[in-house]
Amino acid sequence: MLKIVITVLLFNLLLLAQTLQETFTQRGGEHNGLFLNPTYLLNSPSMQKRFNIKLLNSSFILDQKSFQFIQELEKAEGNQEISELLKKNIGKRLSISAHNFSSFHKITDPFSYSLGVGQSSNGLFIPHSGFGSSRAMESHIQNYKLLMGTAIFKKEHLRYGANLKWIEEAITHYNYSLSEMATEKSLWNYFENRHTKKRSQLAFDLGASYYFSQDLLNTQLSFALLNVGNTSSQKAGGLQQTTTIGLSFEPKKTHIKIDYFNKKLRADISKNIFNNTLTIHSGLIYNALSFGLNYKFSLFNVGFFSYKIENYQQHIERKNELSLEVTW
Repeated sequence: MLKIVITVLLFNLLLLAQTLQETFTQRGGEHNGLFLNPTYLLNSPSMQKRFNIKLLNSSFILDQKSFQFIQELEKAEGNQEISELLKKNIGKRLSISAHNFSSFHKITDPFSYSLGVGQSSNGLFIPHSGFGSSRAMESHIQNYKLLMGTAIFKKEHLRYGANLKWIEEAITHYNYSLSEMATEKSLWNYFENRHTKKRSQLAFDLGASYYFSQDLLNTQLSFALLNVGNTSSQKAGGLQQTTTIGLSFEPKKTHIKIDYFNKKLRADISKNIFNNTLTIHSGLIYNALSFGLNYKFSLFNVGFFSYKIENYQQHIERKNELSLEVTW
């Protein structure tokens, strides 16, 4: 299993087919919060340092049935073995996912900024009987490469800023015949091939946050307009312009965060314990409970999170995520 995990992270970081904002902030809390609002860069306790580098901020999602399918697909040779494998998995939704966002932050008054690079994509496979328009295996692949710069200004209780994003997307939707699958030499050939359509785009995120006068709850109200100026066609998997409204509280070092984003309510509560080495998360995403643990040791943060996601064709399903972060 370790070999497959390392291969995925190093060669083609993957993530489920949804917007970049949902992708990089799915686990809740302040994780990559600047994708929901640029000013959230200043919210995370880890960002209180005036100089911060996230050398690695990766996560990986793979359930047991998908892991077994990938193993057997890599080993299968010839029409007969592939046919038996597909027959065993007919109708199952098999996916593999991971993502990474590495960044540099400089936090000062009244101006702060961040520079980051990210990769994300999703591989979703649905085996069929081999007859009809669905053929032997339906595949839906979505890859993103991202460069993003963030600038934030702070004036008394008000913070305002912007993200500038360059995004390259590669979309592959194709139904393979049995004979086509027999000629593929590697699993990674399904992720980018002659059926892949690529395009690049430039977009802005604009956001503002207002901190009320110091009180017991440290209340913050925020608003953001995301993907402004995006010219990508929705048919090609383009990013939809949308808004997000946020409300957060921090009573007694407990972080409570509520965001209304893409017509969805996302709530999260987190608490640091054991001298801030362990963070416990719980919340609500897609009307379902989410939870997670994050342990910090020296430069490393290791986490486990469980939540529901909306993947291709708006199917809602629970996923378990492993994450590794290296911060200096």
